[in-house]
Amino acid sequence: MPTETLTAPRLIEDDVYFCAFNSAKSYGANSYFVRHPAGNWLIDSPRFVPALVESFQGMGGLRYIFLTHRDDVGDAGLFAKRFGAERIIHEADQSASPGAEIIVRGRDPMALAAEVTIIPVPGHTEGHCVLLYKNKFLFTGDHLAWDPADGGALEAYRDYCWFDWKEQIRSMERLRDHRFEWVLPGHGRRINLPADAMQVELTRLIDKMKI
Repeated sequence: MPTETLTAPRLIEDDVYFCAFNSAKSYGANSYFVRHPAGNWLIDSPRFVPALVESFQGMGGLRYIFLTHRDDVGDAGLFAKRFGAERIIHEADQSASPGAEIIVRGRDPMALAAEVTIIPVPGHTEGHCVLLYKNKFLFTGDHLAWDPADGGALEAYRDYCWFDWKEQIRSMERLRDHRFEWVLPGHGRRINLPADAMQVELTRLIDKMKI
């Protein structure tokens, strides 16, 4: 899947940035940066390179590093050490980041900061989670992406479901309890749609997944 090459994080919208510097340790997954008044967030890990370290420092450092799942840990430990940030991962995927400071448990949504909710979505891996920011931006890891083929649609990839497809369907159904306008994936295309249209697309995907 295509990635973008930049020399510094690029603004997507509001206070959300695409990091670039995708890491082979994370299978080339995208990562994102959020400027938050209570401390900045890194979502999944890019490569630990001076250009990013300097950019993050200039924007106020990092307080939290949210790891959607075990595949995309990358250089999170190096960023955590450099900035004194706390890593967050679900207990079921904790073995990929055994030093993580905050552990998500169970399947209930977890609020960690103003307008930040972590939602467990087991399926791709047992401990996969997504992060919802401002009821607008959904950072989806490998759970959900936009496929531009045939006019475009939300997509989940059964061939890359390492844990349980039926669980991933149930996780997708639970996402309908939440409103969002952006899907920001680790792999695949990002998409911005009105919240109502996103709900329609999500329902279409769930129906497709059940076939």
